[in-house]
Amino acid sequence: MKILSSYQIKKLEQDCIDHEHISSIDLIEKAATSCFNWIIHHKYLLTKTLKNIILLVGTGKNGGDGITLAKKLYLYGYNITTIYIVNIANHESNEFVIQKNNIIKYGINIEYIYENQTFPLFNNPYNTLLIDAIFGIGFNRPITSIYWISFFNYINNQNFSNVISIDIPSGLLMEEEKSNMAIIKATYTLSFHFPKISFFLPDYADYIGKWYLLNIGWKENYVNNIITKYFFIDKYMISKIYIKKKRHKFTHKGTYGHGLLIGGSYGMIGSIALASKASLKTGIGKLSVYIPRCGYTILQQFIPEAIVQTDNHDFFIQKIPLSFKVNSIGIGMGMGDKNEKTSNAVKTFLLYQKKYENIPIVIDADAINILSKTLNFVNYLPYNTILTPHPKEFYKLCGSWKNDYHKLEKLKTFSQKNNIFCVLKGAYSIISTPDGYLYFNSTGNPGMATAGSGDVLSGIITSLLSQGYSQKEACIFGVYIHGLSGDIAAEQKSEESIIAEDIINYMDQSYQKINNY
Repeated sequence: MKILSSYQIKKLEQDCIDHEHISSIDLIEKAATSCFNWIIHHKYLLTKTLKNIILLVGTGKNGGDGITLAKKLYLYGYNITTIYIVNIANHESNEFVIQKNNIIKYGINIEYIYENQTFPLFNNPYNTLLIDAIFGIGFNRPITSIYWISFFNYINNQNFSNVISIDIPSGLLMEEEKSNMAIIKATYTLSFHFPKISFFLPDYADYIGKWYLLNIGWKENYVNNIITKYFFIDKYMISKIYIKKKRHKFTHKGTYGHGLLIGGSYGMIGSIALASKASLKTGIGKLSVYIPRCGYTILQQFIPEAIVQTDNHDFFIQKIPLSFKVNSIGIGMGMGDKNEKTSNAVKTFLLYQKKYENIPIVIDADAINILSKTLNFVNYLPYNTILTPHPKEFYKLCGSWKNDYHKLEKLKTFSQKNNIFCVLKGAYSIISTPDGYLYFNSTGNPGMATAGSGDVLSGIITSLLSQGYSQKEACIFGVYIHGLSGDIAAEQKSEESIIAEDIINYMDQSYQKINNY
């Protein structure tokens, strides 16, 4: 699914108006109808006898959406206490005026809020649904007025039972690095067709709440003509990747590749064990594991399907054989980053791979930490290598960022400059590619924030590379099925009780779901 800029969405709207013989009023009607249908479908938000509704609307098209929604809810039988027109812009669009005039005849209380007047008092806000339709995607500069900043903060402190924002929480900038002190905090954001990039950024999670995409009938051919480098990984994208790799009758283990995982140290053999089991459960044909000697018995017992090779040292890896006849390599899980011999072994191995081999590599965990301590560490990275850092590891690689938009720019630059793939782990794990694309994952839950979850992901991606997925496909499919397995685990257990091995154990159900896409 494409993620579009505000400019692209406005162009898409205009294309619909120009070529489909519909008006901007028709689009407002479609938007309001989709929001209305969502609200009455989620009946727990409102009961006709117990809850009231107030609206904050601006004077542009988003305000027109809000007023039209208010009319539909009123005619359905809900109590619209007041529509407050928040007059920040001091200008009313034609669409807004038309919708305002249409609702006046119903006798709904409408009040203007002007700058420097006393804030309105709300009766029983805890028993009231607030609908926010002040600003839409056209909002492009921070609010600087002390009055309006105070007003937004006042609204956020009212403890409304729920707050629904239409398209985007008012005051939130879609794709700007500029900070804004005035943003409505939504419980739910009802957005149209496409997610906004701010929905995926931790800085704005408290404002967006839980977001939903609503269809308002934009034609697919107009969407297809828009070029973007930002994508949200959805079922359609996954089915296109997976269908090419579905298994055929006359295949054997060699068809699905031979992978190698390198890692482990005394007390941390569990990391490489989890990565190994995840790799096999993802469908690799054959797996070798290179570990220190202390892990030999553990690996043979925990995952007997793996071929175990050991270093000469008992407790850590001190020398890695340079050449392996494998289809993919994953390195770093549980390896430790304090031992100089281990660090030198990792760097020597990577330099050899860069110069002489053409094997896809996944670099994770302690291997990332080892590289981050090294001046000019990117010189050790073979082209198209996949790095899988969490935010702290990414900070070690690239330094600090001013805000989440700046972090995205650093991520893109890092991949493009060094010709590598980077999987920045977390909620909506972000994949950056050497050609400047960003992919945001749609699966996963907070229960996956648990030790070993990242090791499982590295094993999954290494397995997919061995099976013939490209680096981009392995990253996209890998983060998706990893998150999907975690989602199934959360459904069957709870977010609090998930451990990394649960993610592995639900891989079979994830594949069953994907087979039905």
